[in-house]
Amino acid sequence: MFNFEITALGNMFFGLTVLVFVSLFFVPNKHRSVTLYSLLFASLACIFYASDLITLFIGWEIMGWSSYFLIAKTADKQTLQKYIVFNIGGAFTLLGAIILIYGACGSFVYSELDFSAVPSGQVTAITILLLLTLFVKSGIMPFHYWVVDSYSQSNDLFSAVLSAIISKTGVFAFILIFFQIITVQYLQTPILEVVAWLGVLTSIIATFKAINEDEAKRLLAYSSIAQVGYIVTILSIMGSLSLEAALYHTVIHTFVKLLLFINVAAIIYVSKQHRFSTLGGLLYKYPLNFILLVVGIISLAGMPPLGGFSSKFLIYTALLEEHKGLLLAAVLFSSASAFLYCYKLVYGIYLGQPTNPKTEAYPRIPLRFYVPQILGAVILITLGTIPGVIVPMFNGILGSVGFEPVLYRGVFVLGSDFASFNGGVVIGAFGLIFVLILLFFVRLKNRSVKPKDRLDISYCGEVPRADVNLHYGYGMGRELSRIGLIKMILSRSSHALWQRVSTLFGDLSGITQKLYTLSAQNMGLVIFAFFTILLYMGVK
Repeated sequence: MFNFEITALGNMFFGLTVLVFVSLFFVPNKHRSVTLYSLLFASLACIFYASDLITLFIGWEIMGWSSYFLIAKTADKQTLQKYIVFNIGGAFTLLGAIILIYGACGSFVYSELDFSAVPSGQVTAITILLLLTLFVKSGIMPFHYWVVDSYSQSNDLFSAVLSAIISKTGVFAFILIFFQIITVQYLQTPILEVVAWLGVLTSIIATFKAINEDEAKRLLAYSSIAQVGYIVTILSIMGSLSLEAALYHTVIHTFVKLLLFINVAAIIYVSKQHRFSTLGGLLYKYPLNFILLVVGIISLAGMPPLGGFSSKFLIYTALLEEHKGLLLAAVLFSSASAFLYCYKLVYGIYLGQPTNPKTEAYPRIPLRFYVPQILGAVILITLGTIPGVIVPMFNGILGSVGFEPVLYRGVFVLGSDFASFNGGVVIGAFGLIFVLILLFFVRLKNRSVKPKDRLDISYCGEVPRADVNLHYGYGMGRELSRIGLIKMILSRSSHALWQRVSTLFGDLSGITQKLYTLSAQNMGLVIFAFFTILLYMGVK
């Protein structure tokens, strides 16, 4: 019944899973459930190493239900309803696609599936069903409706798992199904073009939603949606360099989100605060946590010299090589805008004046919170310094799905014939600049005058009331609503869409209920009418 096979693709995703789970084992968690986490871990191994569609589906279902029970430990009823409805819907579309594949190919085993004789219309139907499944799991808009609440209301430890690992199962399935099973020659290019634009629109919308958030975990949830949007966009190009870029960004995003979610979890643990408007000024209280957060947001923003720059460089290069100018412009716009929520994340928690007078009484962060953060930071710094070190692993995956390997020029160089960079040179140059700037600010600090308290801004010509929130993180992003496009994004929500869908299904279920409660006489009339229609169609 269960068929498994060790593959290069499965090894990469399972390796990421092992690193994340092992590092999170050290983090304090009062809602830890060894049984549910073990079940989730086993289901992920089942998905990544399955060699037939039935085994994949079973693993997918176990992952969905174990995740549901872990979220249910802290989430409210409405969040759980969203999660269960969307993920059951995604499971049904996956099952429908598997049934169509079996009907067309006569097998469930990956190696026996041949789409050469399958009509293009049937391939299109299978593709659409599979894309719906992957959109739900990866949070592509408008199927992201369950994601933000689930991430923000989950236990802080499990929020990191959802973002770092669970969201990647959609990416894994995309590569497995469209690169290895169906293959690019049988896919409809217009569909992939639509998918690419859905990914980049998801990134843009989620980025501005993140900027407007006051809650740290919700900001990170929208950030995860945006980053996975980049991966879906670049995967839709279906080329060797684009697949390498998607795999690289998958690795980077895994460790960025592991670092950032645990960083925020540590602050929530010691302060019991989760909003930017109630935090601030924690730089000198938790300097190591601040430094680790900076490493994470530099990578998240795709800035040199860390690992995030490496994956973004490959994304931009792949789009340029494929002459996707409009897509590249949209990706650059989203990526540049991400600087705003990255800045909000670091300023809202660590910089500015404290909004809470109890700040000095906060306890020390337990050392165990630093294990996953340091792991993520070390990997991100390493991939910035020697970005080519994991290219051979990616080439193994490319070869397994029938693609040509990308150019490998050693551990320090990353890129293609079109463009490349040397990570050692970049990090050396930035290190020198950083040291010079640091020395400048140290000299500047010695001459600065510290304010007496948070209301001491008399040089501005006014003294605010004590109840005025002066923390910049509180209102950051609100001024952007003056811009037409951004105002439209911030004022719109998918809530109305899914509310209408809910009403429609409610009406349909009401009609169905009435049919079941008809009297015997009326039910007989319905059956008579039904068979009359069938008889008429048969005679015709």
